[in-house]
Order: sequence, then structure tokens, then C-alpha cells
Amino acid sequence: MAERALAIGLDGMPRTLLAELAADGVMPRLGALLAEGYCAPLRAPVPEISSTSWATFLTGTNPARHGIFGFTDLVPDEGYRICFPNLLHLREPALWALASAAGRRTVCLNVPGTYPAPAVDGVVVSGFVAPRIENAVTPDRLLPELRRFNYELDVEVGDVAGDPPGFLARAERALRARTDAMVHVLTQEPWDLGIAVLTETDRVHHFLWRSVEDPADPLHGAVLDFYRLVDECAGRLADICRPEDELFLVSDHGFGPVDRQFYLNAWLREAGHLADTDTTGRLADLDGRSQAFALDPARIYLHRKHRFPRGGLTDAEADALTEEIAAELLRLRGDGTRVGTDVDGPLLVSAVHRPAELYHGPLLDHAADLLALPAPGVQLRGAFGGTAPLRTDTLTGTHTRENALFYRRGATPPPAGPDGPASLDMLDVAPTLLAAVGVHPLGLDGTVALGAGGGGGG
Repeated sequence: MAERALAIGLDGMPRTLLAELAADGVMPRLGALLAEGYCAPLRAPVPEISSTSWATFLTGTNPARHGIFGFTDLVPDEGYRICFPNLLHLREPALWALASAAGRRTVCLNVPGTYPAPAVDGVVVSGFVAPRIENAVTPDRLLPELRRFNYELDVEVGDVAGDPPGFLARAERALRARTDAMVHVLTQEPWDLGIAVLTETDRVHHFLWRSVEDPADPLHGAVLDFYRLVDECAGRLADICRPEDELFLVSDHGFGPVDRQFYLNAWLREAGHLADTDTTGRLADLDGRSQAFALDPARIYLHRKHRFPRGGLTDAEADALTEEIAAELLRLRGDGTRVGTDVDGPLLVSAVHRPAELYHGPLLDHAADLLALPAPGVQLRGAFGGTAPLRTDTLTGTHTRENALFYRRGATPPPAGPDGPASLDMLDVAPTLLAAVGVHPLGLDGTVALGAGGGGGG
């Protein structure tokens, strides 16, 4: 058991990109760390979005147990009412509670989905989405300190399309202030388990992924400078660790290019499953004639009688329609703005799952009927507004379920299979971090991964 363990989060950082930037000398600090341990590929839960993935990170349980299925969720047993889930909706104990039950103190900084900051014997600074900093800091005596560092809860996005260098400068400003504050807290506060997440990587990847990938892009050099800053900031956090401490790196999902957005509600409307009246964006106004609808990013609900006040489908009818919609989605292709099974274009959906294929637990009935995963280059959307199923916007990067990362200093690579290194699951991260400081809670969905690190954990 190590004396302490620190996990540095790099939101949205793909394992392959980190390895490439390290090998090219852009990120030498993290490159040196990679040489001292093992960085495993990590698989995010479905949907592959921050709210669901970080909730799984925090609890070591799947969505049918922790209760966070997306950035927006239906309120159970309240018909069409939706909410933006936050920490109050988390149904399983978070890392700090699991550690505290074993007498360990946690400092948790900027993990998305941790607002409002709970009352704990430790430190929590909430991450995205956090509307008010006054409710985002525990203990509140740290609030003046964060303000002294000009701490920002999130990057001010602004007009990325009109001024991408300005957006990049704001991301760098937020990253510097965040790191200064994190270093201060982690050096001034006692902790056994430390968690510090840098979210600026995710923001840059969403809006400037093309600049990341294309050396000819005018902003490519500036983006490489951003990664040099990320490397410097992560290195400063790593320097807090003593030789006997465990050190981890983790990202919540991978990233890849996107050149089109496929809006499922617009397609459901075209296919006759969503009434023409349902264009307002208000789920509360859903027409009783609608058979199905989607919530972000690609969770399709059948309008069942037993689940929704105006639902018209029996369970048998809904189950049959579920199979029909799933089969149709897997055949859909997109060409320009046209979508259909007869279109000569690339596929839009790579897989469609039923919830029982992915989740297990007491909240399984709260999940959607279908969960779709995008094909490469596609971002799936569940918004109601607009009529075109296929659109483009300012985003050039999108989440991927595969190619996240989980690194442990001192760990050795496991034997690779015929298809390369096996992916770990996000479920494995919480039990691994806790075991590193001697905490072994019962009942988590994941298992301890990567073996003992430099501090002898595991």
C-alpha cells in the first residue's frame, strides 16, 4: 500500500495522441512518465460522454447503479420532465466517501459532475457543469484562495469560429490558473487520495481537432504549444508526488474527427416515428401520436403506455418497433444532407445496443430502449429543433468510446493479445485508485487493474 495516490485527469485525451505527442517531444514530461509505467487503453461507458464516464470513474459502478445516463436525463416516474444530472442525482457513493469510510482523506479537484460540492472531510472543487463557484467549493474557506488564483470553473468558449486564436488563448489562461490553484491546494491540504482533472484538453479537442490533426492547419503550431502547456501543467502536478506515492493518469473518453452531426429526432420524424408537431424542443409537449424520441446524444425511448402519460404503445408494440428502429439505424447512410438506406454514402451508426447488453442494476428500467454509437466522423445528437437529419457545425472533434487512457507509474504491460493490448474498462479505475491507498470496498462493478505501481499499491 502506498502512502498516497494521485490521479491526474486529462479530459478527452486519446491514448494514441498522448503517445504520439510524447514521442515527438511535444510533451516531454508526460513522455518521461510513460517510460516509467504502463498506459493501458481504456473504454468509456455508453454513452461516451463526460457525465456518464466521470460518474462511473467516481463510483466504480455502471449507469444502472449510479443513475447518470447522460447530460440530460428523464426524472424517474415524472413523465416527460427532464433534468441536468449533478452530484445530487448520483445514487452510489463517490470515491471520497468510499475512502473516508476507511479513514482516508480525499482532495478531488475539477471532476465533471461533482456540483454542488458536498460536505466532506476533505476537499471537493466541483467541475463542469458548475453554475456558481460559491456552491462549488468544500470547504468554503478555500473560496478566497481560488479567487486569488483567478480560478475559472470552465473555459469561456466565446466565438470560436470567428476568433479561434482567442478561444485558444482563453483555454490556456484557464489551464494556467487551474493548475496554479491545484498545486496550491494539493501542497497545502492533507490527502491520501488526490484527484485533479484538466478539462481544457476536451474543450480544445471539440473545437480545434482539425488543427490538432492537420500539420498544414494555420493553428497547428499554436495547438502544439497548447499541448506543451498541458505537459508542463501535468508535470507540475506529478511533481507533488513523493517517490513512494502512486501516480495515475486517466481520461474519460477518446477523441476523433467529426464532419457531420446526425440528429436522431429529425430522422425519427422523417421515418414517421415522431409527430410533425414535435419540433419545439420541449419534451413536455410530446404529441401522443409520437412513437419514439431521442435524448442526447443517441438514447432512443419508445413512447410506452406504462412509462409515459400520453404513450400509446403497448410493450409488445414497443418491443417490435425497437427492433425495427435498431435495424434501420444500422443500415442508414449519409450523403451530404441526405439520409437513408438507399443513399450512397458512409454509415452513420456503428452499433445499437439494448440497455441490458451494457448495464445491470436496480435502475435498468430508467435507461433508454436503444443506445446508438456513431460511425467514425459522425456525432449523434438528440436535440429536437430543426428538420434536417444531417448537419454540420463548428465542432471538428467528437468523443469516442475507445482510446481513452489509464496509466499507472511502475506498472508493467500485460501480455498483448493478437489484436494488441486489451482495453480496460472505466469501471476498473475506482477500485484501482482505492486499492492503491489500501481501500477495498465490496460491491463495485470493476476490479483492480495494472498490478502494483511504484509505491507498491494494488
